[in-house]
Amino acid sequence: MDTPTAVPAVPTAAAAVTPVVVALIGLPGAGKSTIARALEDHLRLRRICRDAIRAAMFPRCSYSFLEKRAAFRGVVQALEINCMLGVSSVLDGMTFSARADYDRIVEAVQPFGFAMVPLWVDCSPERARERVQRDLAANRHRAADRTPDLVDEVRHRAQPPPPDALRIDAEQPASAMCREAVRLVAARLQGEAA
Repeated sequence: MDTPTAVPAVPTAAAAVTPVVVALIGLPGAGKSTIARALEDHLRLRRICRDAIRAAMFPRCSYSFLEKRAAFRGVVQALEINCMLGVSSVLDGMTFSARADYDRIVEAVQPFGFAMVPLWVDCSPERARERVQRDLAANRHRAADRTPDLVDEVRHRAQPPPPDALRIDAEQPASAMCREAVRLVAARLQGEAA
């Protein structure tokens, strides 16, 4: 994926009127991590990455369901700490294909009054498989279970994104995708509807 290019000046999370938690929803290979890094760089959101947490917890990870759930609990704990500190976050390394995971995040954030910003990174399965295969060939991704077959597995089990999810067209170049995500989240940080 292309590295994002210039993004217009926007307020950072530190100057937020309304702190936010951004949940990136979509297939493996959709571009969620690219967007997460752009939000981290341009808006100063703290990126909480389940893949990084899982790798730290299980250096010889077998990518089992139990390891994944333990890492998810780590994500929730990190998110709760960020909320206690009043810091906006972006969640990375997850597809949110199970609505219960998204609902658990909403439940964790609710007591702190943060605005949830679900961003649906809408990508065709063909494009997602192509990107995952390219990353696999270049050994560019931390999760060894991220394969083209995983794209199909996630697609078949995925539940629809929440009705208030903002759609990002993941077929466009990474720079355009990131600019759109930064614009949408910056509007929420300022307390505006996107």
